[in-house]
Amino acid sequence: MALRTPRLIAPLAFAALGAMTLASCSQQPPTSPSALQTSAGVQAATEYWVTLYDETAPGEPGTPEEPNNTLDEGPPPPPGTPPSPWPPGPPPRALPGVPLPEPPSSHFRLSMKVDPEPVAHSGVPVPLFSCRDNRYTWYYDQHLVSETGVPVTFTERENFFDGRFTSKNTEQIRLGGNGTPNKAAVLHTRWCSAIARPHFAQTRFKGVSDDGEVIVVNGPWVRLLMP
Repeated sequence: MALRTPRLIAPLAFAALGAMTLASCSQQPPTSPSALQTSAGVQAATEYWVTLYDETAPGEPGTPEEPNNTLDEGPPPPPGTPPSPWPPGPPPRALPGVPLPEPPSSHFRLSMKVDPEPVAHSGVPVPLFSCRDNRYTWYYDQHLVSETGVPVTFTERENFFDGRFTSKNTEQIRLGGNGTPNKAAVLHTRWCSAIARPHFAQTRFKGVSDDGEVIVVNGPWVRLLMP
């Protein structure tokens, strides 16, 4: 995954900043965040960007386009339909060693929120080679906020789409202790898929606190609504 420079921003300034992206197929070292001036009392957040893609192609087993699929898919649901059943059932089988998603979890050192959730289909093309044939797109933010005085550094993220592992990111996300300027971070996330149906996504965060505690947090399930 290619990285762009994280920056410190006030939450109300998100929309005023130009769009920046992370490709999911190459990696370059991150650079230091740059601070922007914020109003008194407004908590700054460090921004990160990630673009992820569903590798399932139309016609693969288990998709509605597969002619030999024995499941009766029926007519497509109307636009805006959420994935069903919900919450999602057990994940599909995976090869040995492939990460599997787990139910959302929490940790006392931080809070997490997805905005918006559920996520309406965007349709805005993702200008990356990996998304050239994936015209269905969804955009949302993942907010992380430190809740204690001990900083936390996340060094790995595992990404899941419809219960399947798709990719891993090794970009560092640093949360300062509560009360510090960099106690919050926002991960601008966008998915692309070639399959026109409701989906769901999840991110697992792995890291360590400054006092040596290993921290693993399974992010919320995110509903991606029918195009």
